[in-house]
Amino acid sequence: MKPPVVLWKLRARGLEDARQAVKRGSPEGLHDLRVALRRVAVTSQALGRKRLARRARAICRSLSRARQLQVDRRLLERIGRLGLLSPDAVTALAARWEKLAGRATRRLARATEGKRMQKLRRRLEALARKRSGRGLRRLGKARRDAEQSLTRSLEGRDDRAFHRYRTAVKRARYLSEDLAAIGLPETPEEAARERALQESLGRWNDLRGFRERLAESRNDAERRGTVVLAGEIERLLAALEPALDAARTAAVAASRRSARVVPMRPAARARA
Repeated sequence: MKPPVVLWKLRARGLEDARQAVKRGSPEGLHDLRVALRRVAVTSQALGRKRLARRARAICRSLSRARQLQVDRRLLERIGRLGLLSPDAVTALAARWEKLAGRATRRLARATEGKRMQKLRRRLEALARKRSGRGLRRLGKARRDAEQSLTRSLEGRDDRAFHRYRTAVKRARYLSEDLAAIGLPETPEEAARERALQESLGRWNDLRGFRERLAESRNDAERRGTVVLAGEIERLLAALEPALDAARTAAVAASRRSARVVPMRPAARARA
C-alpha cells in the first residue's frame, strides 16, 4: 500500500471513529471529533488538498464554542469542589450554562451528520482508494515549516501570537505522526518537547476561555440585578489571575526550550 493511501485511510478511519463516539454519547466524543477534523485538515493541506482542508477546518471551527463550554462546565465542577464559589453560585452558573449546552448539543449533531460532513467523508474514502504514492516531499516540507514557526519563543507576545503558536504545535505534531505512519518516526526528544508545549498551551487556553465565560456571566448577572452572584464571580475572577499568569509563564518557558532546539533533519530526502 502506498504511503499517502495509508494516511487517507487513517484520516478516514479516525474521523469515522470520532463520529461514532459522538453518536454513542461519549464524554470525549466532541474532543475526539475536533482532533480528527484537525488531523484531516493538516494532512490535506500538506498534500495539496486545500479544499478538503478548508472544509475540515470549517466544521472544526463550528464546534469551538461547544468544546470550550464543555471545558468550562468541567472547570466549574472543580471550582465547586474546591469551595471557591458558594454552592448557590455554582448551581446558578451550572443552570445558565446548561441552556447553552443544549444548543451546543444540537450544533454537534448537525456537524456530525450534516451535508458538509458527508461530503468530507466521501472525499476521504475516495482518496483512500487511490493508488498514488506521491506526496512524501510535501509532508516533509510541511513538517519543517511547522517546526520553523516554533523556533521563536513566546516571550512578550500577545494572545493572538499564543493561539498561532498553539496551532503550529498541533500541526507539527500531526505531521510528525503522519511521517511516522509512513516509516519516518520522530525522535523521542521531538515528541516530548511538542507534547509539553501543547499541554502548557492547552492549560493556558482552557483557563483563558473559562475566564471569558465567567466575565460574560458576571456581566449578565449585573444586567439582571443579581448582585450577590456578580460579586462572587468577580472575586473568583480575581482569584484566577495568578493561575492564568502561571499558565502563561509555563507556556513561555516551554517555548524557550523549543526555540533553542536545532530544527529536525530534512525529511524531504524521502522518495517522492
